[in-house]
Amino acid sequence: MIETRSASTALNKHKGLQQFFKWLMLDEEEIDRSPMERVKQPKTPKKLIPIIRDDDTKKVISTCKGKSFMQVRDEAIIRLYYNTGARLSEVGKLNLDDVDLTTDSVHYHGKGTRDRRVRFGPKTARAISRYLRARDKHKGAGLPDLHE
Repeated sequence: MIETRSASTALNKHKGLQQFFKWLMLDEEEIDRSPMERVKQPKTPKKLIPIIRDDDTKKVISTCKGKSFMQVRDEAIIRLYYNTGARLSEVGKLNLDDVDLTTDSVHYHGKGTRDRRVRFGPKTARAISRYLRARDKHKGAGLPDLHE
């Protein structure tokens, strides 16, 4: 199968068959032993995540330049993504208490119990500071969520 499909496809099919035969064996009691016990799991190569080019980063950030609340907010969020490598869900879960401008760091609540503190650069710190000042004047100022 690996010759005609990607290694990831072969791995997904392998895992599906494992679960199917496990169900037949344990839940349905149709078989005594899974034939998948004798089949080796396909190996998948580790793929490097492509790096975003600097000019692409500048283009995205330039779409947020302006004085409106949403533009200031969006620049802070985008800079956090680029500067810290955060997941979408991690930035979405941020509260005011998670950002520390004295140490230029943010506390991300990751998948499971994988919390981590990540530092960010001075441009991101300025963008967050501008956003927090604008947020104080905005209707969501009393809420704990950072993105309101």
